[in-house]
Amino acid sequence: MTMFSSLSAAFTGMRGHTDAMQSISDNIVNIQTPGYKTAHTRFNEMIGESSRVANRITQAHMGAAPSTQFFMDKQGTIEFTNRALDVAIQGRGFFVTNTELDGSGETELTRNGQLSNTSVNIGGVDQLFLSDVKGNVVMGWPTDDTGALQIGTDVGSLEPVRIDNNAFAITARASTVASLHANLNRDAVTGESFGVDIGVFDDVGTGHNINYSFAKTANLNEWELTASVSDGTISTAMPITFTFDEIGKIVTPTSQALALTYTNTGGGSATITTDFSNMSQFAGDFTLLDLSSDGNASGLLDSIVFDETGDVIGNFSNGVARTIYKLPVAIVTEPNKMDLRFNTHYAANSRSGDISLLEADKTGLGNFVAGSIEASTTDLATEFSNLIVAQQSFAMNGQSFRAILDMAEIASNLKR
Repeated sequence: MTMFSSLSAAFTGMRGHTDAMQSISDNIVNIQTPGYKTAHTRFNEMIGESSRVANRITQAHMGAAPSTQFFMDKQGTIEFTNRALDVAIQGRGFFVTNTELDGSGETELTRNGQLSNTSVNIGGVDQLFLSDVKGNVVMGWPTDDTGALQIGTDVGSLEPVRIDNNAFAITARASTVASLHANLNRDAVTGESFGVDIGVFDDVGTGHNINYSFAKTANLNEWELTASVSDGTISTAMPITFTFDEIGKIVTPTSQALALTYTNTGGGSATITTDFSNMSQFAGDFTLLDLSSDGNASGLLDSIVFDETGDVIGNFSNGVARTIYKLPVAIVTEPNKMDLRFNTHYAANSRSGDISLLEADKTGLGNFVAGSIEASTTDLATEFSNLIVAQQSFAMNGQSFRAILDMAEIASNLKR
C-alpha cells in the first residue's frame, strides 16, 4: 500500500465517522420530533487505481466512503394527543405536501402529521390552508359541487386542502320528507294524547317545527292526528285517523303528505311527506324511537376532523357534517432511497420510484389515526452505543493518520 493510499484511508475514516457522529447527533436532537425516521451511517470500501504487476492486478484501497440512510419504512409508536389537527398514519405510506401554497412547488412526502394552518391573501381574500411543520401545504383529493370525491391516481389530481370559513358553503334546502317512529300506548284512555315536534326547513333555510299530536279516540285501535307548524299554516284537512291491527302494527296511513305555507319572508310553500310505517301501538309508555327529516339551513365551514379512511370532514355552522377532501396514502417502491428535504420530509427520485396514491379504505397498507402523532423512531440507548463506537473509530483513524505522517517525516529525513 502506498503512503498516499494509507493517508487517504485514515483521512476518509475520520471524515466518515464525523458524518456518522453527525447522523447520531441529528437522531438525538430529533428524539421528540413527530414522524422523524432514524438515520444510520454505513461505510463502503473505496478502491482507487488498479495496476497489473507480474500478471497480477493490484488495487489501491483508499479507505471507507460513508453513506447515510434514513429508515423511512420503520413504524414509530402512535401517540394520542387529542388535538383536532393531529393525524398519524398506521402502517405504510406518507402524507403528500407541496412547497407552494398554490400546489405548484415540489411534492414532498412526510410522516409528520402535526398539522396546523397557514393564511394567505389571494385576490384580496384571506384563505386558510392546512399545512405541516415545515410550512408545506397538505394535499388531498377534492370534492365536486355535489360533494362527491374526485379520486385520481397521481399527484396532479390533488389540491391544497383549504379550510377557511368561506372555503365551502352549504346552500339552504327545503324539507320535503320526514320520518316518525313512535309507540302509542295501547292502554291509553279516550282523549289521552301524545305529542312530538319535527324540525323542518323552508326555501330560505329558516327552521320550523311541525307538531304532531296523537289523541286516542273511543274506537278500538284508533287515534287521531292533528298537525300544526310554527310560523305557517297547514291546509291538509285535520284530524287524520290512524288505525292499528290487533298486534299493534299500523294499518293506515303508512305515510301522509302535509301541504304547508310558511308566513316568513321568502319561506314559500311546501309539501312534506311523513313516513309513519314504523309506528306501533303496544302496551306501555308513549315512546319516541326515531325522528328525522331532510332539508337544511345555509352554513359555512366551522372546523374539520379526520377519520380513519383519510376523509377530511367539514363541520358546518348549520350542524351539517360532510366530507370536503380525502387524504391519500402515498407509496413509493423504495422509501429508504428517497432524497432528504427536511428532518421529516422527503422527495421521490429514480431510485425510490414514482409516487402512487391509494385510498386507505381500499388498501391494507395504511390507515389514518385522528388526534394522534407518530413518535420518532430514535432509540436513545442505541444512539449512545453508536456514538461510542463512532468516537473510538474516529480516534483510531486519527492515530493512524498521525503515525503515517510521522513515518513520512522519518522517510523524508532519511533521504536527505
